[in-house]
Amino acid sequence: MMKEQVLDYLYGLKKFGDKLRLEEMEKLVSALDNPQNKFKSIHIAGTNGKGSTAAFLAQILEEAGYKVGLYTSPHLVNFNERIKINGKDISDENIVELTKIIREQVETNNIDTTFFEFTTAMAFQHFANEGVDFAIIEVGLGGRLDATNVIDPDLCVITNVSLEHTKILGETKEEIAKEKAAIIKEKKVVITAETDPIVLNIFENKCKEKNSFLVVLDDQLKYKINKSNFNTQTFTVKNNTFTIKMLGEHQIRNACLALLIAKQLEIPINKVKWGLEKTLWAGRLQTLQENPLLMVDGAHNIAGIKYLVNFVKTIRKRKILVLGIAKDKKLNEMVSLLVPLFEQIIVTEGSFKPTPVEELAEAVKEYNPNVKIVKDSEEAVKEALNIANEDDFVLVSGSLYLIGDILHKY
Repeated sequence: MMKEQVLDYLYGLKKFGDKLRLEEMEKLVSALDNPQNKFKSIHIAGTNGKGSTAAFLAQILEEAGYKVGLYTSPHLVNFNERIKINGKDISDENIVELTKIIREQVETNNIDTTFFEFTTAMAFQHFANEGVDFAIIEVGLGGRLDATNVIDPDLCVITNVSLEHTKILGETKEEIAKEKAAIIKEKKVVITAETDPIVLNIFENKCKEKNSFLVVLDDQLKYKINKSNFNTQTFTVKNNTFTIKMLGEHQIRNACLALLIAKQLEIPINKVKWGLEKTLWAGRLQTLQENPLLMVDGAHNIAGIKYLVNFVKTIRKRKILVLGIAKDKKLNEMVSLLVPLFEQIIVTEGSFKPTPVEELAEAVKEYNPNVKIVKDSEEAVKEALNIANEDDFVLVSGSLYLIGDILHKY
């Protein structure tokens, strides 16, 4: 079987949808002899910053000499990106071999698996086979019934909580917080960058119930931003100065969260510094070219857009926004925050479940009448660059899937 055939099979599993349940996942890992129990793991949930925090932490642990697995979703360009060891994507050969093994168990044991459950099992099996010291596991959706929640992690991390996937996770922050807090297991340290007292109280109560201990970022350390440009940011915590290549103050918070986790794991500070400085995470305020400045950002919910807006406001000559939004998002609110900051808007569509351009254009016109429809995302970016002058700023945003499409071309 070739990789293309394997991916056809895996993507075919999506027809079962994102069923949130643990029974089938528990059956699947049991049939594989519970590979998730064969390495130390760190479980990361949260609305925003999961991937960036996981990437920072993976690089820190690698600098400290560990063999580190990293499981994240979705991928931007290539399926292989989801499963990494020491920064290297899983090989096509491994994907084919693992699919064969797992599919055999699925069919033999009559397991009704989804795409995400299958790929999560693939990550666990790969990390077990390769003997990683640590695996950093990013939650796919929510926490309580997420396929990743079959692990018994050494550390639990919840970045923050905002309204997202409300039809599935709950209509309020409190309901969503409870779903995410369900990754907290018995007698663990739980680390969070959350600031809302109501949400923190939910985490605290869950920790009491599980005899676990909550560590809150803002209680533990304060950071001071020294310098920010389009290449790096430097910040100071106590007497230590750190540099990161990721942009936006929210990435400094993510870096500080990774720093706090590393402290809990007793990683030397010099390894932390090197790890933070080396980390790159595609599609998050990523510069693709200068003159004109072209950046992409995968902000795709209200909290993410607010972080992005804070960064965009620091830039002059905000000429063109190329915007594409998935159809299950809070369209009007996202548009109202971002669209007024730009002179001109080009609406487009990403390759996966996009809001139709005509519908998006109507929403945009309420806040900016200067709207153009270019359905093909690659053509939309070309059009933006044709219009922009050398000293203008062009941003592509609204959907991680859209960003993946654009990065595929660069």
